[in-house]
Amino acid sequence: MKKYVASIAGAAVLSCAGFLGFGQLEQVQQNQGNDQVAHAASNESPVKDTKETTTPAKPMGGLSTHVLDEVKGKPAPNVKVKVYRVNEEGKMKYLHTAKTDKEGRVGSLLTPKEMKQGTYEIHFFIGDYFDKQGSKGADEFLDEVPLRFKVTDSKQHYHVPIVAAPGGYSTYHGS
Repeated sequence: MKKYVASIAGAAVLSCAGFLGFGQLEQVQQNQGNDQVAHAASNESPVKDTKETTTPAKPMGGLSTHVLDEVKGKPAPNVKVKVYRVNEEGKMKYLHTAKTDKEGRVGSLLTPKEMKQGTYEIHFFIGDYFDKQGSKGADEFLDEVPLRFKVTDSKQHYHVPIVAAPGGYSTYHGS
């Protein structure tokens, strides 16, 4: 039975072949500092060696994004994105253009120095991306997807990802 152990934010997560009812499993508690972490473990070969891991410091301020291709279930590389600042009257001021990397990310769309309290809009050129992938579809429903959001704390890092398909998209306030 193959096992894969990943540490996510200090919690041990065990995934094994046959986890859904195949083989004998028990609940194990593990102490990590002040936190107790529960995870499933097989009686056949318990995990013996554990390594202490540290979580890298989160960047302070700034703006990043991540584009995921829902059709392929993978990151979307080479997606053009533009970011604008929107004033009180709703007029947009262009700030930057970037393209996602091979992991579908733009790590620094705005630097912490550029980030100010206010309203921003990111435009994702999803139509161009799906057209190049050959999966845009006959109706060509999505083209340039604008996403407007507010920055209330300019010292906080804002990560604004999008999950897209030719016929729709979703987003959330990432971390």
